[in-house]
Amino acid sequence: MGEAGTKGVPREDRRRQLLHGGIEAFGRQGYAQVSVAEVAATAGVSKAMVYHLFDSKEGLALACLEEVGAPLVSAVRDAQVATDPVPRALDTLAAIFGVLSEHRYGWAVVYDPSLPVGSAAAAAAEAYRDELGSLGTTGSGEIVRAAGSDDPLDHEFVDRLWQSAVATTMRFWQEHDELTADDVMERCARFLSVLAR
Repeated sequence: MGEAGTKGVPREDRRRQLLHGGIEAFGRQGYAQVSVAEVAATAGVSKAMVYHLFDSKEGLALACLEEVGAPLVSAVRDAQVATDPVPRALDTLAAIFGVLSEHRYGWAVVYDPSLPVGSAAAAAAEAYRDELGSLGTTGSGEIVRAAGSDDPLDHEFVDRLWQSAVATTMRFWQEHDELTADDVMERCARFLSVLAR
């Protein structure tokens, strides 16, 4: 068992509570609008405990990014198998939702524009965004080629369409607390299948 934290809660459990609260707070409001006290309150601890575990607000943000960013990149990379557009799109979305099922606001944390410029957290977020964007660009290129086109404008168009669609899907889910990840995936599957007809 890990070292006991506040009120007898093991340190690692308390850390995970703070990560969960931090991901939701940063994702809902953006880094600039969140206070350490607000995140501490989600786990019923003092600000001092947050600083003890993460050193700073930026350290907490970096830990939240690492909690969702690396698994997102790994899952999306592993999903790039199918060459048919609809199965590949659905596999990619399923991979994203699989990682974010416990962290609805994780996508917004990775794409938070209010992270401090030049900070380790901002650098980590940029690296995750670049990797996710690159995977999307590669995937859309393969789909365009499978459709018989080598026109770079076709690739650019499909890539922009895909990247925007993913971002819109994540925002939609974040705005509808009543919907689970499975609910949104079902909608994605239903309407992508219609578009493919």
